[in-house]
Amino acid sequence: MKYSVFHHHICEAARETGCTVPEMMRTARSWGITHIELDRDAIGSDTAAIRAFAALLAEGGLTPSSIYGFYSWQEEGSLPAADDLLLRQAELLNCPRVMIIPGFFTDPADADRCGTEKARMIAATRQFAAMAARRGITPTIECFDDARSPISTIAGMSEFLAAVPELRVTLETGNFLFSGDDILEAQYRFSDRIAHVHLKDRFLPRLAQGVTPAGTPTTAVTGEVMYPCAVGYGHIPMATVLRRLSGAGYEGVMTIEHFGAADYAGTIRASIQWLKEKEAAL
Repeated sequence: MKYSVFHHHICEAARETGCTVPEMMRTARSWGITHIELDRDAIGSDTAAIRAFAALLAEGGLTPSSIYGFYSWQEEGSLPAADDLLLRQAELLNCPRVMIIPGFFTDPADADRCGTEKARMIAATRQFAAMAARRGITPTIECFDDARSPISTIAGMSEFLAAVPELRVTLETGNFLFSGDDILEAQYRFSDRIAHVHLKDRFLPRLAQGVTPAGTPTTAVTGEVMYPCAVGYGHIPMATVLRRLSGAGYEGVMTIEHFGAADYAGTIRASIQWLKEKEAAL
């Protein structure tokens, strides 16, 4: 298996441990992580800045797995043709895929407005996905844990995928719980479109009474309180997800994710150790 970690997590771990970002990248590499997940807005917008970022990654020894970018395509007149930064970054960094966050509903309670805004987001995603495909880059979306997102549910994801043939799925293991959906159902439904994986576990205090959770909690639309944790240490059926990916022949990158963790360095290490143990047993 090939494992990745978010650049954000590496930066936080470096801050916690008092080392440089390239040093933390090399430490992650020594643990068995070979790739890194990038935020478009952390890379830079001009060619010189992107090349400098590439040099930083080379120093740390990690290869880009995917780059994600936030857009506001719900706004009238907001189309992707004039903004190819994400794709230019992917080309200059030799990154094979990108992830689109297409926008957010202005007022989720206004059904008519949501319908109009969703149509704009789908149209823009279709245009952007075609641009990406022409440049040999795989465009993806994930289930996004925000009630204002049009892709926060299986149904919302399905609508975008049906409308955009070039679009693929980044399977995000922890976010379907946010909307009350089932990750195993989502994995089954999207099995033929999965091009990337984000491994996010969630610790649910109600299922572990007497255990004090750490980190920054998220409250799901269902009212469920969820905490970040190392992969394999929470209540998402991670082992089942991994078995299904292996059984389906998935050979892509899997990215460790735990935004809001209390201890980024420790959580990265615990995640990769658990994953290596599961990999050996597959």
